[in-house]
Amino acid sequence: MQILDRETGDLVPGAVPLLKACAQEGIREVTAELMQSMIEIKTGVCQNVTEVRDQLLPALRKVRNIAGSLGYDLAMSGTHPFHRTSNSVVYPAERYERIMDRLAWLTYQRVVFGLHVHVGVPGGDQALGAINQLVQYLPHLLALSASSPFWQGVDTGLQSCRAALYRLLPQAGVPEYFSRWKEFRSYVQVMSDCKAIRSFKDIYWDIRPRPDLGTIEFRVCDMPANLTTVLALVALTRCLVESSLRLQAERPQMRRGDVRRLWIATENKWLATRYGLEGMNIRTPSGKRGQLRQDTASLIERLLPLADEMGERRFLSPFQSLDAYETGAARQRRLFRETGDGKAVVADLTRSLAEDLA
Repeated sequence: MQILDRETGDLVPGAVPLLKACAQEGIREVTAELMQSMIEIKTGVCQNVTEVRDQLLPALRKVRNIAGSLGYDLAMSGTHPFHRTSNSVVYPAERYERIMDRLAWLTYQRVVFGLHVHVGVPGGDQALGAINQLVQYLPHLLALSASSPFWQGVDTGLQSCRAALYRLLPQAGVPEYFSRWKEFRSYVQVMSDCKAIRSFKDIYWDIRPRPDLGTIEFRVCDMPANLTTVLALVALTRCLVESSLRLQAERPQMRRGDVRRLWIATENKWLATRYGLEGMNIRTPSGKRGQLRQDTASLIERLLPLADEMGERRFLSPFQSLDAYETGAARQRRLFRETGDGKAVVADLTRSLAEDLA
C-alpha cells in the first residue's frame, strides 16, 4: 500500500506513526515494509478467496480510517506516477538497514509495490512441480496486474516498470530450475554457507518455495489499483496451483516440468513487462507465438470448470471478457493523456480504493 500526502498526492514517510496508531488499536494485519512510504497488509490462512476478501476488507477499512486521521491517504498501484526516489526514507529496522548497506543506490529503486499470493501445497516435491509447470504463466499474471507505467514522473513505455526494476536485484526474476526438492535444499545450503542469503526472504524470485510456511509464493504481480482485480488474481493463482497439483497426482513425472519452458520464460516475462496483454507470447519451445491477451483468455477459459468446482468463478469475472479489460497501466496512461496531470492519476487511485472499501 502507498502512503500519500493528502495535499500533494506524493508519497510520504508516514509508516512509523501509522503503524504505531494501528498497534494501539489492536490491528495486527499491517506491518512495515522497506520504505516508510509503504505498508503491507496481510491476511491469515484462508481456505478460499471469499475468506481472503472477508479478512482483507475490514483490515483495510480500519487502516485507511486511521491513516485519514493522521492526514494521509492510501492507494494501490505498482509505482507512484511522480514520486522522486531521492525523497524516500528507509524504515528503521535491522533487516532493512542491512538491505540498504548491501544494495546501496539500488535500495531507492525499490519504491515499488507488489501483490504476493501464497498457496499451500502438501510437500516440497509438489511445490517444485507446481513451480516448474506454472513458470510459463508468470507473464500472464504480470500482464493482468500491470500498473506501473510511470517512474519519477516519466512514462517509461513499459506496462510494468516495477518488474524491470526488480530484476536489478540479486536472486531476482524467473526462478532457478530444480527437478527435486533435494536439489533446492542443496541450493539454499550453498547460498547460506557463502552468505549470499540469510533466509528464504532473500530469494526474490517471481515464484518461490516457502517451506517455513508450507506454501509457494507468487511475487510477480504489480499491486493492482482496485480490490476486484486483487481478488481475481488471487482466484486465478489458486486455480493454477490446484490444477498443477491434480496433474501431478495423476502423472508424478510431470513434476520435472520442461526446462525449455523456463528458458523462454525470461523472454516472455520481458514481453509482458514491455507490452502487457498486447504483446506476443512464445507458446512453445519451437517458437510458436500468439498474442498474450488471447493466450490469457484461453487459459482462463480452461480453468473455469475448476473454478466452478472450487467456488471461485465469480471472482474471476473481471478476466472473463478480456477484450474489454483495461489494465491499471492503460488506465493511468489514459488519464494522464486526458489531463496532463500526475495528481489526477493519484486522485483516481485513492478514489478507486475508497469506492472499493465503501
